[in-house]
Amino acid sequence: MGELETQLIYACSNGNVQEMKKLLNNPQIDINWQNQDDKMSLHIACEKGYLEIIKLLLNDERIDVNKGDSEGRTPFYVACYFGYIEIVKLLLSDERVDVNLASTDDQTPFWAACCNGQTEVVKLLLNDQRVDKNKADWSETTPLHIACYWKNSEIVKLLLSDERIDVNRTNNFMITPFSTACYRGFLEIVECLLASRREVDVNTKDIQGNSAIGVARETRDKISCENDEQMQERKGRFERIIGLIESFERNPNETRTKLRIQLRLAGKSRFFFSFYLIFFNKSVSLFKKKKMMLLHYS
Repeated sequence: MGELETQLIYACSNGNVQEMKKLLNNPQIDINWQNQDDKMSLHIACEKGYLEIIKLLLNDERIDVNKGDSEGRTPFYVACYFGYIEIVKLLLSDERVDVNLASTDDQTPFWAACCNGQTEVVKLLLNDQRVDKNKADWSETTPLHIACYWKNSEIVKLLLSDERIDVNRTNNFMITPFSTACYRGFLEIVECLLASRREVDVNTKDIQGNSAIGVARETRDKISCENDEQMQERKGRFERIIGLIESFERNPNETRTKLRIQLRLAGKSRFFFSFYLIFFNKSVSLFKKKKMMLLHYS
């Protein structure tokens, strides 16, 4: 590595805008030079959130905006992963940037944002028609899978509200996002999935032949903790998940409606209408039972 490149990396790492301007004026400098981690100055600036330095680098026609690091992560990927919203906006406005260019593990910038809980970045990318919202990684794990796995609730809600998202896609192990949430014991995510207006398939079986309820039961039975209180709390979560799935299998519409009211997802008028339907259905059921008792004793 030359002395100029050493100075460039050092100035970028320290956010030294004036030194960067001075170095970039040198026609001999390789501004795409990569350090021992294969990170060039643009990677480092995106990682540290140095917006002004990124503007300087993007204004230099020598810059390779899509060059990957040792794991194939582009500067845009890095910005999405760390959640620097203004930097993401700036890069999105640059037509040279490939917004779907994935890492060596086939993880796209959108996938990375969903994985790392960057809600505002996910919102931004969902509104960009160029972004592939369902692109999976090497194991066919989708953005929705990974958001469920890491309990990124707000992102799960955003993805469920987007009709373009495939909610039932399986990975290489035939595991759905719903089964992922059940395996992890994330009651809040399970409730979000069942409460959504999407047709969530709760019966898909993984490569071991287990459906979501089977996964939840198996995981519950394997729980062991040194602390009895903690163990009971974890088992209780799985019991509630199992109960929810059983209720959904018996009556999906009623279960979904109750969950939407509980999670305050229904509008005011829909709330009263849904409440009325539940009350009405219970009244009809009670009436039928009384009628059968009268017939039996008459």
